[in-house]
Amino acid sequence: MGKGLLPDTHELAASAARSLAIGQCDVAVVVGARLNCEEEIQLRKPYLGLVGDAKKVLELINKEIKDDPFCLGKNHPWVEAISKKVKDNVSRMEAQLSKDVVPFNFMTPMRIIRDAILEAGSPAPVLVSEGANTMDVGRAVLVQTEPRTRLDAGTWGTMGVGLGYCIAAAVASPDRLVVAVEGDSGFTFSAIEVENSSTDQHWYGISCPVVVIVFNNGGVYGGDRRNPEEITGPHKDDPAPTSFVPGAAYHTLIGAFGRQRLYSWDA
Repeated sequence: MGKGLLPDTHELAASAARSLAIGQCDVAVVVGARLNCEEEIQLRKPYLGLVGDAKKVLELINKEIKDDPFCLGKNHPWVEAISKKVKDNVSRMEAQLSKDVVPFNFMTPMRIIRDAILEAGSPAPVLVSEGANTMDVGRAVLVQTEPRTRLDAGTWGTMGVGLGYCIAAAVASPDRLVVAVEGDSGFTFSAIEVENSSTDQHWYGISCPVVVIVFNNGGVYGGDRRNPEEITGPHKDDPAPTSFVPGAAYHTLIGAFGRQRLYSWDA
């Protein structure tokens, strides 16, 4: 959830090499995350737990180290290794993103969405995401340039939060575009909430228009995940529990709510 605090485009952003950066660091300073709560600190038992307002605590830390500031420099081997890993990983991903694959895979529409969001400029849109592959790939591809502009299902991948997040984001930040990039499984957990985010609805006097994009890929992790015996056995005609209706026209469903538009891509 800290994506954008340091823009993904910043030369020191290491999200593309986070395993290397975290795995070889001497100290990890975790600020503003769930484990910063007093109860979690007592449970997790970090080397040092500081309970307080994040801004005030960081101001005190900066004051303590002002005479001996922490700075490795761009030429430090650890920093150079991370920078190289970031460039390598980004290059490999860009090679996949550059291909126009039809029917769509995950990468082609993600590139289109990423470029459109970047073109929106500042204030950057609030990006909402939930799902399995859709959310995971989106975390790697979709670029955050400003803080507090990403809301997703989080650590446990809780399904059904996306549309509620959209409404809350639109109410809290009426000056920002809200874009939801949803897996079809995650979306259908709370799809009817689009009625409450329709351009014709008003929450606390605020219109809540959002752009909702659904990756219509047949359900959780690609839909039919049965083993070979189940596919050829006596129940071969039964769908897997994770299978969704192929080609479900989610955009037609949303048409019932008037001017609200939803974009659904087969992936």
